[in-house]
Amino acid sequence: MDGLSNHILGETMEKKVCLLTLLMVGILLGGYVGVVNAQNFPVTVVDDAGRTVTIESEPQRIVSLAPSNTEILFALGLGSRVVGVTPWCDYPPEVKDLVEEGNITVVGVMPTNIELIISLEPDLVLAYTLMDWENLQTLEDMGIPVLVLDPATIDDVYDDILMVGKVTGVYDNAVSLVEQMQTMINNVEKKVENVQEKVKVAHMCWLEPIWVSGSGTFINNVIEKAGGVNVFSDVSGSVMVSPETIIQKNPDIIVYTSVGLQTNPSEVRSQIKEMFPTVNAVKNDKVYLLLDDAANMLERPGPGLADGVETLAKIFYPQLYGGYMPKIITERKVTISYYAIGEGYSEHQLKALTEAKNLLKIEGDVREAYEKLLKTGVISSEIPSIPKDSPTYTMLIQLYGENLERYPTIEGRVQLLYAMGLLKI
Repeated sequence: MDGLSNHILGETMEKKVCLLTLLMVGILLGGYVGVVNAQNFPVTVVDDAGRTVTIESEPQRIVSLAPSNTEILFALGLGSRVVGVTPWCDYPPEVKDLVEEGNITVVGVMPTNIELIISLEPDLVLAYTLMDWENLQTLEDMGIPVLVLDPATIDDVYDDILMVGKVTGVYDNAVSLVEQMQTMINNVEKKVENVQEKVKVAHMCWLEPIWVSGSGTFINNVIEKAGGVNVFSDVSGSVMVSPETIIQKNPDIIVYTSVGLQTNPSEVRSQIKEMFPTVNAVKNDKVYLLLDDAANMLERPGPGLADGVETLAKIFYPQLYGGYMPKIITERKVTISYYAIGEGYSEHQLKALTEAKNLLKIEGDVREAYEKLLKTGVISSEIPSIPKDSPTYTMLIQLYGENLERYPTIEGRVQLLYAMGLLKI
């Protein structure tokens, strides 16, 4: 268990014991214990700008000056305390509803409408590093604490969530949220860790000119967590490159993200294919568009990054998830599509598949299911090659490309069947 986990576990256990004690006292006194605040105020933290910030009392009126900050606040259950957001704060969908109902005010950003923010009487402003420092000082001179969030990695996002939870009195919620994200990402990393050949990935967010993501970006961090290799990890930040550079890098997969795309998505995919006809991603139809909210989950340093890691892993290695991903994705939660059972299977084979499916439901692991299948005689120790003129072989080629012949073993065949949806859990 790492240091962060130990730190979280220790504080969580102390708080749970404290809460339980207070609840027992309340019951013994015949009273009702409602919301118990385990956080003592004032609270002093060091924000991402290196500033020491003290919060005198638990904030009740919070202004968020970044969409990622807003997502963190709502994920921590603090939506009812948010009184101001930016025009780009659109997740969760509840934010838009609260704005339309007049419960949340949209404040301008770049430039920041300081007068409007002050009129909302906030007791905490969650800012970002691009905020004008003169405006930040103005808010603090008015007695309004400002906390600057500027995470550079997923681990930094964890730290920021814990910091926000601490200064708002909901640290336990923050611990739970971080643990959920860590579990989700750890599960992905375990699933892809045994992949022998990692896919090479290029992320683009613009085509004219071409902008790609290098090292030091959230996209790069997410690509690596999902088991991919960023072909532009040798450059820092987001950079412009030529079409020739893309061709030279020859990525296996191209991921294009955009929020508010004005062009037909299919036309964008066609444009990419026309620009890079010799690239493996184009030749194998591995060009994916993540638009709107799907793009936000990758580009915003907030809770959505965990969904982003899982989504990219499903794009990179669909065989590990039992299906294939759509080429155009607009939502954070994407359902894997499954191939239908192909023709050419005997009754014995279909019976074996049904048996294997039931075993997988129980075990939830392809390797263990494979071993059980062998032990129970559901499959033999040898599985013949799939004829290249069969519909099944065609579907496998669509899923695995020309690497199909690299799966000659029994376990490999079971993996293939599982990936096609024949052994869908």
